[in-house]
Amino acid sequence: MLAPILMSIAIFTPTATAQTDPPIACTPKALDATQRRRQTELLGIVRGKIQKTVELDNGFALQLPNDPATTLQVAAWISLERRCCGFAEFAVEWRLDDTVWVKLTGKAGVKEVLAAEMGIAAKR
Repeated sequence: MLAPILMSIAIFTPTATAQTDPPIACTPKALDATQRRRQTELLGIVRGKIQKTVELDNGFALQLPNDPATTLQVAAWISLERRCCGFAEFAVEWRLDDTVWVKLTGKAGVKEVLAAEMGIAAKR
C-alpha cells in the first residue's frame, strides 16, 4: 500500500538543479488571477482550521483536523503557496497518535514572514 504513496512522493521531489537558497521574496506573477484567488481562499480555510500552533526555532507547526477534506485543502494550498513563496519549506505529518501537523519552516527571516502570512504571533 505504501509503494504508490512513496512513488507519488518521489515524483514531486525537487531536482538537484532546484534553487536551494532562494531569497525571502514572493513571486507575484507565479500565480494567475484564478490561482491567486484559490490560494487566498485556501489560506483562509487552513487558518480557520488550526487547532494548535507550536513555535519552532525556524518556523511553526500547525495542528489541523485529520479529515480527508482538510488533507486535500492543505495539499492544494501548499501546491499554490510553493509557487509564489519558494523560500518556505512545508511538511505534512500524519502522526501515530492520528494528529495531522503542517510544518512551515525556512532559513533566518522566514519565520517572521510565515507568522505574518498565517496571522500567528511569533515570540521575540
